[in-house]
Amino acid sequence: MRWSAIAVSALFTLALVGCSKKNPTQPTGMDMSSARTGVAATTGAARPGPGRPGYEPAYVNGGTVTINAIEVPGKAPAQAQADFYEVIYPTNWASEGIAPPQCSPCDHDGNGIDPLDYHDHVLDSQPGDPEYRAPWHVYAVVPAYNGDATHDSAIDAVYKANLPLKSEAAINDFLAKRLPSGAPVAVKIDTDFYFLCAVVPSQATP
Repeated sequence: MRWSAIAVSALFTLALVGCSKKNPTQPTGMDMSSARTGVAATTGAARPGPGRPGYEPAYVNGGTVTINAIEVPGKAPAQAQADFYEVIYPTNWASEGIAPPQCSPCDHDGNGIDPLDYHDHVLDSQPGDPEYRAPWHVYAVVPAYNGDATHDSAIDAVYKANLPLKSEAAINDFLAKRLPSGAPVAVKIDTDFYFLCAVVPSQATP
C-alpha cells in the first residue's frame, strides 16, 4: 500500500531534521503543529488513485490476520467508517531491542526505505464483526519526539514496554500515556486516506 509514506512523509522529514551527526540513530525532534499541517497538505495534494489490492498482516482484537486493501478517493461519514491504524515504530527500534514490526520494512511508495516503512497495521474491527463499516479510515500513530535526548529516550522506553499494539483499545490506552513531565508518548495523525479492505486466508498472499 502506497499511502503510508505519502501520507506522513512530511512528518518524518520534520522528525529527521537536525539529527545528530555523531549519533544518527538518536531520536530527533518534530514540531507537531507543523507536522499536522504538512500531513494535510501532502495528503491533499498527492493522494494516489485506486489501485490493485496488496496483501499484508494486521492485528485485530489481539489476533493476527491477512488483509488486502484497495485505495479509494474521497471521504465517508464518520458512522460509515472503520478505523485502520499504522503504528510507526521508534526511529531506533532495532538498537533498542524492540522486536521487528509487521512491516520491516515495507516500501509502499517505492521511494526507498525510510522510518515510515517500519510499522504495524491495527484494525478496529474486521468484516463480519457487527461494528465493522467500510471503508477503513487510516490514522498514523507516531512517537511524540521533541529532539531532547532524555525526553526521546523516555518515549523509546515506553514503546519498548508496550509494542506491539494489537487492538484499538491498546492503541487508545497507549495514546493516553504520558511521561512524568506530562508530555504525550505518541500522537495520532489523520492521514485522510481510505481503503476498501478484506480479511483473507493467509495462503492468499502472493
